Amino acid sequence: MVMRVTGLASGMNIDEIVENMMKAQSIPLNKIKQQKTLLEWQRDSYREMNTLLLDFRSQLTNMKLSSFYRTRSIASTNEDIVSATVASGTGQASYTISKIKSLAVAESRMTNSGISSDKSKVDTTKSLFSIQDSFANADKILWKKGSVESKSIVTKEGEPITLGLADGVQITDLENMTVEVNGIKYTVIDSGTPKSGEVMVNKDTGELTFGDTIAANSTVKVNYVTDKKVENKTITKDTTQIQLKGALVPGQIKLSFKDSAGTTIELSDKPKEDNSKIGQIIDKGGNKFGEINYETGVITFNSEFNKYFPAETENSKEKPKLELTITSQQNYFSFGLTTHTSKGKIDEKFLIQGSESLNSVMSKVNNSKLGVTMFYDSYSDKVTMTRKETGVYNNSENGKEIEFTDGDFLTQVLGFHNITPDPPGNYVQAENATFIINGLETSRQSNTFSMNGVTFTLKKTTDTPVTINVNNDNDKLYENIKNFVDKYNELVEKIEKKLSEPKYKNYLPLTDDEKEKLSETQQEKWENMAKSGILRNDSILSGLVTQMRTAIYSGVKQDDLDSAMKSLSAIGITTTADFTTAKLEINESKLKAAIEKDPNSIELLFNGTGATDGQKGVIQRLYDKVNATMDQLKERAGNSYSVNNQFTIGRQLDDLDDRIERFEDRLADLETRYYSQFTAMEQAIQKANSQAAYLAQFFQ
Repeated sequence: MVMRVTGLASGMNIDEIVENMMKAQSIPLNKIKQQKTLLEWQRDSYREMNTLLLDFRSQLTNMKLSSFYRTRSIASTNEDIVSATVASGTGQASYTISKIKSLAVAESRMTNSGISSDKSKVDTTKSLFSIQDSFANADKILWKKGSVESKSIVTKEGEPITLGLADGVQITDLENMTVEVNGIKYTVIDSGTPKSGEVMVNKDTGELTFGDTIAANSTVKVNYVTDKKVENKTITKDTTQIQLKGALVPGQIKLSFKDSAGTTIELSDKPKEDNSKIGQIIDKGGNKFGEINYETGVITFNSEFNKYFPAETENSKEKPKLELTITSQQNYFSFGLTTHTSKGKIDEKFLIQGSESLNSVMSKVNNSKLGVTMFYDSYSDKVTMTRKETGVYNNSENGKEIEFTDGDFLTQVLGFHNITPDPPGNYVQAENATFIINGLETSRQSNTFSMNGVTFTLKKTTDTPVTINVNNDNDKLYENIKNFVDKYNELVEKIEKKLSEPKYKNYLPLTDDEKEKLSETQQEKWENMAKSGILRNDSILSGLVTQMRTAIYSGVKQDDLDSAMKSLSAIGITTTADFTTAKLEINESKLKAAIEKDPNSIELLFNGTGATDGQKGVIQRLYDKVNATMDQLKERAGNSYSVNNQFTIGRQLDDLDDRIERFEDRLADLETRYYSQFTAMEQAIQKANSQAAYLAQFFQ
């Protein structure tokens, strides 16, 4: 920025003089900017109108569907036995269900006897390992040793898919390992070349090799077991306890770390002779450094353990710490379930940690893809399992919809073995709904089913015939047409308001100088006046109103159309008494009489198709007119995704921007010239003053 010091010789306010001169020269520029603002307002108003037309076109799209006119009502002669609903567009019909032999039933199992022992009742909130003696058949819990793990991997292009096992850790119990990719299960193998649908697992490294190409960003979910768990924990002198997983295997816990001298120290657990639930943490010499609770997994250190920490110094900002590597094993068990569903046969395998509760086990089953609901009733001390879907999907000889495939926990511990229909109520066998409809005996796997657009719900078995009639719903069709007229009137009102909005010629967009003199409220009021009438008498919008009026009132030429129903006015839809508007009004009684007389002609009048405009129904015509107008508006004003060179107003705005830029450059040059001239004047005055002072000294 050039610094200018003016008026020193002349005493004139040169800056103010130049500023006023530039204001006069800027008048044409302000007019160009005002012209640009008016174009931007016009563009935005056009886009606002296009949004209204888009909304109305969506209404017209719905009205082009036959279901809009073929409204149906349905009635059952006995809702307590059979109820029904009907979709729009369904043909008129009558159905008689003369007999319902059986209702669809879901398979359900309930244990024959209580699952708790005589000593105490099962606590469903506590860990299974800690309450195992509460089960009547506790000896049937087949505990295994290892560590149950779960991992979710998002694949990356070119990178191997691996579980990232710690050194010395191996995968075990492969038969209960599950692998899913984006929800699709893969069969696990441990050797050979995997085929499509298979995954080969390297037990030593945890790397997964699929028989199929797995795309990048796929989600691989794996549930598996390792022979042991290795975890790292950092502790300080203030740490008196650390938490491992519960249900630990005694004699299998190892702690390794380096003491302050850098010597590797190894500690292990040794069960107490008088308490199998508690173990001691000892070194190789048998020195005790704490205790471990095998049920809860809590290790508690004693004061002797503090000798392994480095000495604390005054300048140390952090407390001394140790890096522990802990190796352990946990008690777990597994079981499998299979269900037969509408989606096919579903197999699930479950790995259950000893630290989990019975509530957790039931939640896993209920949240799986098996489609069953399992719960325990403390009052009866029994467990039930019910398939969510009714009907028969397993057509094999045994016919069981729920099958217990692996493990004894469900069958022996929870008592689901040898459950038969005797005693009654312990085993409810799945059954299909069987009935006779219009003389045809048939069956369904659900009590709710659809047929020809009608959804039936069977509620009771009966020998009493029930009739369901599907008829025209004339009231619904009337409401549909009334909603269309309301939507049409709403659009016409907004367009006519824009077309007739007063234009205030004396209110132009404010210049920057004018805005400085007004408050925000005054600016807003002025701008509203300046924007008024921006689309007054617009040719595109007024043309649309004329076209829509013609489309509404022109007759429809369809061969199957009732001769007395060839126009909207013939069925009671006419313009209002106010001749200044194109709004419509409805003669309710006349329209309802026309709908009652011939609903098929109503559909043809609105939605008839044909090669010519005269053959097309009112809705088809309106759709064409609105669509063409939207194209015109887009060509003139674009939309939010358009760039300026793609529409007329945008190109005009670009041209004005170029003019503004050139004009501003000229003004900058002119301002520089003004200051140069005034500077020359200042210099001349200063020179004259110097000469006058020089001459004056001779007259003193």
